[in-house]
Amino acid sequence: MLNDLWILLSGIMVFIGLVASEGLLLVVGSLVIVLAIAARVWDRYAFRSVSHSRSINRRRAFIGDTVDYTVSLDNDKLLPLIWVDIQDSFPDGLDLAGAIIRGTGMESNRQHTITTSMLPYQKVTWKYSMNCLARGYHRIGPVRLRTGDIFGFSSAETRYTGYDHILVYPRVLDLEKLLFPPEHPLGDVRGSRPLYHDTNRVVGHREYLPRDPMKHIDWKATARARRLQTKVFEPVVSLNMLIVMNGSTREHSWQGSNRRLFERTVTVAASAADLANRRGYSYGLVSNAVASYSGKWINVPMGASSSQLSMMLEALAMAAPYVIAPLGEVLNAERNSLPPGTTILLVTPALEDSLVNEIAGIRGHGFPVIVLYAGDGLPDRDLGGITVIPMASIMDPVEEHEPVMAE
Repeated sequence: MLNDLWILLSGIMVFIGLVASEGLLLVVGSLVIVLAIAARVWDRYAFRSVSHSRSINRRRAFIGDTVDYTVSLDNDKLLPLIWVDIQDSFPDGLDLAGAIIRGTGMESNRQHTITTSMLPYQKVTWKYSMNCLARGYHRIGPVRLRTGDIFGFSSAETRYTGYDHILVYPRVLDLEKLLFPPEHPLGDVRGSRPLYHDTNRVVGHREYLPRDPMKHIDWKATARARRLQTKVFEPVVSLNMLIVMNGSTREHSWQGSNRRLFERTVTVAASAADLANRRGYSYGLVSNAVASYSGKWINVPMGASSSQLSMMLEALAMAAPYVIAPLGEVLNAERNSLPPGTTILLVTPALEDSLVNEIAGIRGHGFPVIVLYAGDGLPDRDLGGITVIPMASIMDPVEEHEPVMAE
């Protein structure tokens, strides 16, 4: 509108200059018209043959990792860009060393901003070190480019809707000594599928117990230890463990979610999966927490393949602090597919009444239950004969060195 007004006024000046033979009005009016036309051409062709790209040297990382991040802008035409402003939506949880990030951690729309100028047929590249500060599926983009003509008459902008992403795995801690004693890593496993051993494959020895067969005594180890030692054989049927993560951090959903406790719960679940993988168990994961960008609850079927841990960590990295179903509904949907005697490893930040009832129901169907309490301090109630292991001794020192997450 302003540009049109200038052209109209300039046309009047040119007309008056011609009629009145005023050379100054004719020159000024003609010059303004030329500038206005040039501005329109600039506005129309400014982003022709201009391309924007990003690159991330790897798409998977852990919290604390640093990855290479590159932004490129290519002006493949004769017309220069006197100035160009790049505004790229950048997620919380990632940080670029030396970059300008507008917006705070409390805002959902942070912008990575670059301002530069470009000559004809010039390509500019910016290289950064990107720090992974928080778990999650982090999307970068879309990007908005703005530029203007040299005279300041108009500005143009364009958007590139492409996204880039990086998946940051949750932190993995060592739960070996805290969770499982050496002899019975998952407690007494009940069910119709017993655990057999290959007596031709000895993997170690331990203290002799009265229930052990005499033929399994390791006499050489006994002589060295001066106490009866029995052989430990390799299992033929692997132990089955289902990690059940409770995404509810409060008793009622309308109370919202405590992000800090949710992150503790995800960390404990990931650490339990890592331990199960190292011990060679068949394991899986279910949770009533929603998976980001899917609208479905988290579910990784039981398995013991080499890719099982990767699938578990990816699922937990995608976990969002929102619950879409009661935990009991999730367990009922998965119960029939579980092998008999599967140990349920329940990871929860809270022990509300409804959850206690669900635990009782799980035990009633013949599944052993171990509870990993991811809340603060010690649990505030006794679950009878169910083993409850507080995670505070492991999680509290870790949280002291982590940035505070927004609620």
